[in-house]
Amino acid sequence: MLLLLAVTTIVSCSSDPKPLDCQGERELVFQKETEFAESGFEDELLHDLMRTYAEFANACSSDSITPEFLFRRADLLRGDGQIRESIRLFKAVHDGYPQYPKGPVCAFLVAFLYETELNDKLMAEKYYLQVIELHPDSEVSKSAAITLKYLHETPAELLMRLKEKNK
Repeated sequence: MLLLLAVTTIVSCSSDPKPLDCQGERELVFQKETEFAESGFEDELLHDLMRTYAEFANACSSDSITPEFLFRRADLLRGDGQIRESIRLFKAVHDGYPQYPKGPVCAFLVAFLYETELNDKLMAEKYYLQVIELHPDSEVSKSAAITLKYLHETPAELLMRLKEKNK
């Protein structure tokens, strides 16, 4: 019995793990995206696609398309009403993939979701300021600055300002 256990341990430790085929996994993600779109965006396929994005990111974290898949997953989470999880993922993409071209958009979306979905103006302000600080030359930095200007307006103040502007 001990001999069998020793042989099993040696064989399992010495055998090379099967290398992951990220290209094949990438194709699977694209296939599931197509199925989801062609289904008319069925809930069951939505959750399967979100799971597939996460599995790909875990298995192929250094693949060049990983931040894009995580961005798409965060957007789907937002659409599915999972706002806090979406925010967490947008932050993770922004912070974990600094060369990702949509990084500034991720940072902006964090602030935007705090403002519009969670109605947390203090956190929104914090993250809008962060967008401006970290991405000063980006288009979203300009949007963040404009948003900050009016962030704390009440609906009545906003309506009054719009009326005066349209005179």
